[in-house]
Amino acid sequence: MLKEIYIVRHGHPQMGTGLAYDRVPGPPLSDVGQAEAALTAEYLRGRDIEQIYSSPLERTLGTAQVIAAALNVPMQVKPQLAEHRSDEKYDDVKARIREVLAQLDAEPRSHVVLVTHGSPIKALLQVLSLDTIDLSKHIYPNGNHVPTAGVWRASRDLFGVWVLSLAFKPAAAVPAGHIPT
Repeated sequence: MLKEIYIVRHGHPQMGTGLAYDRVPGPPLSDVGQAEAALTAEYLRGRDIEQIYSSPLERTLGTAQVIAAALNVPMQVKPQLAEHRSDEKYDDVKARIREVLAQLDAEPRSHVVLVTHGSPIKALLQVLSLDTIDLSKHIYPNGNHVPTAGVWRASRDLFGVWVLSLAFKPAAAVPAGHIPT
């Protein structure tokens, strides 16, 4: 049963690639994104992480690979963590998030990392909080609720209720004019 989930947004992506942002492969990490991912890995060190799960898009895979290598833990792709597609309803994003949470809760691991995107993170936070979380104090570029390579921590209390907190924001500098979505 899951006890702790670290929900990581991908690092800063390369801009101007011409690749669709919501489809595989999507843009890869920029140099800033690589640095952010390394900072996030340092934050996660020593937190008993057993597994990392990632969206299949390049920027999340790149972030997850940096973290997995630094922590020496296995990584697996979970398609349900993919970016909110332009032809997809938000309720469908929440449904796939519920599906992945149920799958992970049935596994023996208790401390995992999920590397995903802004909209699925919003869905994760809403599902885990039973739609009670107030995200109005957590607004970053393009309406995201976590900065690039930022981390929300979800931990279960003694009653099985998820307690959520924005736990980490990397200090890597984003070049002017390169605001990620």
